[in-house]
Amino acid sequence: MVRRSFLALVILVIGGTFPLTARGADPVILVGCPMPAQATYGQNGVRGLTMAAEEINAAGGVMLNGKKHLLKLEMVDTGDLDPKTPENEVMDKVERLITQNKVDVLVGGPNRSEYGVAVMDVIARHDRVHIACSGCYTPQWVKKYMSDPKKYRQSFRMSGNIQWYIQETRDLLHDIKEKYGFKKVFILIQDALMSRDAARIVRDTLQKDGWEIVGEASDPSETTDFTVNLTKCKKSGANVLFMWNYSPNTARLLEQWTNLEVPALPVGYVSAAEDPNFWKDTKGKCAYSVITLSEAGTTLSDITPLSRNYYLAHEKRWGIPPRSTSSAACYDGLFALKDAIQRANSLKSDALIRALEQMDLPVVRGRLRFGPNHECIFGYDPTKTILGNWAQWQDGKRVTIWPPLEKTGELKMPPWLQWWWLKTR
Repeated sequence: MVRRSFLALVILVIGGTFPLTARGADPVILVGCPMPAQATYGQNGVRGLTMAAEEINAAGGVMLNGKKHLLKLEMVDTGDLDPKTPENEVMDKVERLITQNKVDVLVGGPNRSEYGVAVMDVIARHDRVHIACSGCYTPQWVKKYMSDPKKYRQSFRMSGNIQWYIQETRDLLHDIKEKYGFKKVFILIQDALMSRDAARIVRDTLQKDGWEIVGEASDPSETTDFTVNLTKCKKSGANVLFMWNYSPNTARLLEQWTNLEVPALPVGYVSAAEDPNFWKDTKGKCAYSVITLSEAGTTLSDITPLSRNYYLAHEKRWGIPPRSTSSAACYDGLFALKDAIQRANSLKSDALIRALEQMDLPVVRGRLRFGPNHECIFGYDPTKTILGNWAQWQDGKRVTIWPPLEKTGELKMPPWLQWWWLKTR
């Protein structure tokens, strides 16, 4: 449904509201944005969505049926990354966006994997196109879509898939193995669905590549003292500490890794370490940690013609560089929606679905196309696929070290690991 009048566009963002300029009685397209607004990933996504809406509207909006339409974002705080938020509460909020707010399409979360999968049934029931571009990395999303493509045809995902990120991990670690002769991995994860998926996939993937898994452990989400499992890693003889943890307490994890001088390079997905202020927050004790920022464009680069412009615009708009997860994907998501609407010349689900299935669009993270599973295609060539971003904290900055075409620096080893490696060669 398209709104025919519009006086002011207000987007809810943490800490206040940010008005987007509307133009008289321009018709409006309502975009429902379910986001965990109190969580950092929700804030990342809101910033990306806000920027995209402002830019699209400032450039004349979306052309539909020969008329200029402005985008209005209807935000709802799902709270879905709070472990205390029940699934039914999140589903109800998404449903109300459709039944009460009467949104035309949905872009955003939920972020929590379990809820991102569950919401597919809500979307199917109400026949609204949903572009998931924030969170929900679980392989279960694709599995559910493929179980009944007709039923779940309205669902598309362009946020990420843990299977691809683990493939990136495998390729990065293979490169490290070849250069340094490392062979042993200790796996330390958060006790959560996405992290357990990561541990299972990385275990199988790395073993096939000749790595020895010398230990595995997990910590509850509320953990602040990681020394027990870090000590196990230190005693295990591991060369690499593989981590997958999106708890905000992970700052303590890397501080304690440094304090213990664990002779294993920390590599993985660490929520707190993605933040541009992380070096300052840890007083530099995050140095040498290698983390996935998930999305090309979250460090300054020229991986696509849009990447540098996005990074600089984000820094100007919000006063900080893009953080990571959800930032560029949500930004890309609104431009993908604009492209699909204009090519379909319609807001009807079937027309939008066809347009999204035929998507071929240069975006911040590379080239956006959807595969037969309604997920964007990932890879290492920005002219053909969407790229990730692995960075290492070096001298106060996040330096991209993988994939090869995106590199802005080379991998460095901590002094205590350099000594250990040279001793054991």
